[in-house]
Amino acid sequence: MIKKIINILSKPHLIPHKIINFIRFNKLKKEYDFKRFEEKQNNKFNELGLDRKKGISNLNELKKQNAIFNRSMSSEHEVLFSSISLLKKNETLNILEIGTYDGVNSYLLSLLFNNSKIKTIDLESKDYEFQNSYNREKDYNNFITQRNEMINKSQNIFFKEQNSLSLINSKEKYDLIWVDGSHGYPTACIDIINSLNLINDNGIILCDDVYIDKPKNQDRTYSSIATFETITALKKEKLINFHLVYKRLEKNNNCDPKKRKFIAVLNKNFS
Repeated sequence: MIKKIINILSKPHLIPHKIINFIRFNKLKKEYDFKRFEEKQNNKFNELGLDRKKGISNLNELKKQNAIFNRSMSSEHEVLFSSISLLKKNETLNILEIGTYDGVNSYLLSLLFNNSKIKTIDLESKDYEFQNSYNREKDYNNFITQRNEMINKSQNIFFKEQNSLSLINSKEKYDLIWVDGSHGYPTACIDIINSLNLINDNGIILCDDVYIDKPKNQDRTYSSIATFETITALKKEKLINFHLVYKRLEKNNNCDPKKRKFIAVLNKNFS
């Protein structure tokens, strides 16, 4: 907090702008109607043929048994996965996760789709970008140890150190693909194109952290409009259909339209 205050005071010309933003954000929080957005989210799930309430109930049962899933990084993508797992309860799926991170999401997928195969990939551990993103550089060795322990909890998780760009050479087909690698150009765009080539005809692709308004500080790793621009261009050419669901519903994360994030749900267009 002290460092943040010092940083603000070191740039006095920005103080009025920050004050205006602070007032605006607090006004948006005060006016935010959670119930209205929750109803809109339920309707978005219904349009996809999914039951969000049942998905939440199913997910909560898992969280009772696994405290690891009760964390700040939880978002509506977990509810989506849970809802999809109920829809495809008796199916054996081939699932691809692009972006393993700490392995917690891989483990969640393995429990929700316990008869399926989950392949999860991430950059090589010696890769500079891997070591110096998402605060891994602070305790790199411990991060790797804990990630490996997490993905080894389940026999249906198959982890590989692999740059997602190399999926262009893959021949394997998947029923569900979770795209959560680097969020900017060119990687996000290439990951989506590769996923369309790898997905089965009736498969589902989900993309995380979708901005529809260009972030103030756009970058290649965390915040970018790359995914939205890519899927919009593909839809314009009638190559895909997509729906957007809110990533989070809490007012701190969802009240500001300029900072609001979504999850994109894609499928091939056969019209």
